[in-house]
This record gives sequence, C-alpha cells and structure tokens, in this order.
Amino acid sequence: MIKLIATDLDGTLLNNNSEISNYNKKVLKKLMNNGIEIIFSTGRPFEGMKRYKDIIENDNHSIVFNGAIIADSNGDFIYNKPINKDTAMYIIDIYNKYKHKDIYLHVYSGNQYIVSEEDIYFKRYIEKENITDTVIGLDNAKDFYFSKMLFIGERYILETIQDEVKNNIKADISFSHTNFLEILAYGINKGSALKWLCDIKGIKREEIVAFGDNYNDIEMLKYAGTGVAVENAEGDVKKNADYICLRNDENGVGKFLEKFLDL
Repeated sequence: MIKLIATDLDGTLLNNNSEISNYNKKVLKKLMNNGIEIIFSTGRPFEGMKRYKDIIENDNHSIVFNGAIIADSNGDFIYNKPINKDTAMYIIDIYNKYKHKDIYLHVYSGNQYIVSEEDIYFKRYIEKENITDTVIGLDNAKDFYFSKMLFIGERYILETIQDEVKNNIKADISFSHTNFLEILAYGINKGSALKWLCDIKGIKREEIVAFGDNYNDIEMLKYAGTGVAVENAEGDVKKNADYICLRNDENGVGKFLEKFLDL
C-alpha cells in the first residue's frame, strides 16, 4: 500500500510554464483526501517552492535545496545539513579560477540568497519568485555554512568543474539542469533526506513512489520502492527508475498515479 508520494517540481510535476496543471492538481488533491502524503522535493529554497504547496493546499513537510533542508509547513527547518566552511571556501576558490569564463556562483544560507554578482539568472529568479532576502557579493556573506552552492554556466565548463571537485574534496555534486551544477554536503541528497523523513514518519521504502527528471533526483528514485522518471528525464535517470511515465508537459505524474493506484 502506497502511503507517500515524493515528487520533484521543475521538469517533473511542473509543466513547461512552471505550473501545476489542473489535471495534476486534481490527482494530488484526491490522493491527499485519501490519506496519502505528498512531499515536494526540490532544489528550490522554501520561499521559491511555497506557492506550489499553497496551490494544492498541502501542509506537509518539504524537501528543499536538494535534500540539505527539510522544512515544516511554516518554513521552519526540522533538518539542516549545511556544507562545512572548508568545503565552501574551496568551492569559492574554484569559482575564482573559472569566473573569467562567464561562470556564476549562487549560494544559499538557509533562506538567504547570496550571489557572486548581480547576473541575469539572479534578476530573473528574484523577480519571478519574489525573493527578498538577498546579498550581492560572496564576501558579504555572514558566514560560510551554506545549504547549497550552485554553479551556472556553459555545460562543458561545468563538467570540468565537476571533475575537479570530485577529484579533490568530498561533496555531493550533480546537475539539476543543463547549465546548473549543484553542490551539497557530502552524503546529502534528496534520497538521504527522504529516508530521514520517512524514518520519522514510520513509512517504509516500499510504501513510497518518487518522481524525477534530472541527476539530482537519482538517489531519491533509487530509495523509493517505486521510482518513476518522466519521459523527458536524462538518460541516466531513466536507467535508475522502475518506470517511465509521460513527459512533464503531458501530466506524466498525474496520469501515472491514476493508473498505478487505480484512482
């Protein structure tokens, strides 16, 4: 019997307009009314995810920053695994090495959003998500215990950075988008956060269905008893899934759940 659904947002539950479709909304609300828990699991901060919780009136916990933080319905952190200072300083050194190649570094300290410079990605994001707790310049951070560090740039440069990081320090590093390379504390990911949360709730792996589309979802799909990749997922994600559903823009999550759970 399935007790919990964990789903990524961007590229998975959300359509290509970054919306929860009416179809998916209807399915998720029916599941909640039937006592099945819905957990959003995203690389976004809580404030960048909250409006989606509100849309389906979900007062459950949320996995944010790719598993570095679990927040309750009020946004308070019940689980927080930041990157240690030495690792953070090493990542900043890597940024300084490659910044002349139009690479940007965005970091999060809890809900505070700190960027290396006021780039176009930063401007678009704070406008779209109404983010207000921001800092320009890494030197202006209050401390260097970050929940998540994000490199943005050309894929081939990010792949070079990924290799350099993997070969020199212990950190959890993965792509969440073609041009986004995300770094968390070692051993921290969506799968580790989902395990912690389900252990607290007394929910077994075989009672979980998880959905994802990118590399940062792989551990979550592997942990869940039923891991589902959307059709638009990366090839390696599909290889680690038990099922492939329709694309995110074809209500893949909702249609799979209706059939799988015989709604």
